[in-house]
Amino acid sequence: MKLLYTLALCFLLLPISNSYAQDYFEGVITYDVSYESVHPAIEKELLEYTMGTSFTAYILEDRYTSIYNTKGETGWTKVTVRLDEGYTYTEYEKSDTIVKSKFNARSENLISLQKHTSNPKEVMGSMCNYVTMTVEDTDPNAWYTLHTGTYYYSPKYALNPTYYKEYTNGHWNQYVAEAKAVSIYNINEYRPYFTSYSKATAIEEKQIDISFFEPNPKKVVVEE
Repeated sequence: MKLLYTLALCFLLLPISNSYAQDYFEGVITYDVSYESVHPAIEKELLEYTMGTSFTAYILEDRYTSIYNTKGETGWTKVTVRLDEGYTYTEYEKSDTIVKSKFNARSENLISLQKHTSNPKEVMGSMCNYVTMTVEDTDPNAWYTLHTGTYYYSPKYALNPTYYKEYTNGHWNQYVAEAKAVSIYNINEYRPYFTSYSKATAIEEKQIDISFFEPNPKKVVVEE
């Protein structure tokens, strides 16, 4: 009788447990990046050289790393966002230091945000809705004035908004609150200089060792 009661309880609780279960994307996404200059003093080749023509994102539920194939004097660029800590770590291939930055270090105003559910775009076999955001950088020393991003996403690559609540850089927490998914095609306009286009070309769901997201122990971490 005790066994029957236990089995019955398991079957009763199973649909309840499943109703609260949520799978979030963990894996690797590779993006190709292209540029369009809108400023006479900025050549597209310079953008490709200094900012890279591709990057790879390594994503877990509470952290992610993007590695850009930048080719300037500092080599590649690795940016790790630790949602669990509230810090970003920026590493350059040819630098012996890693810069640790607290979230919301910049002064940015959200001008507009809108979620679009009409006219979806096909990306990597998925029909993607998109979110548009315009952010103003109010720092007088900022290199751009306005940034408008258009981010196409698929619910197949879900993010957990809970972990992004404090990630206010570029108001990205508000994008995640709306989309609840990884953006796999992005159009970023940095006025009055250039527009970049980054499109996912390969997506692989896989487990990533958590040690991958730790700072390089051979380099010095400097907090700004």
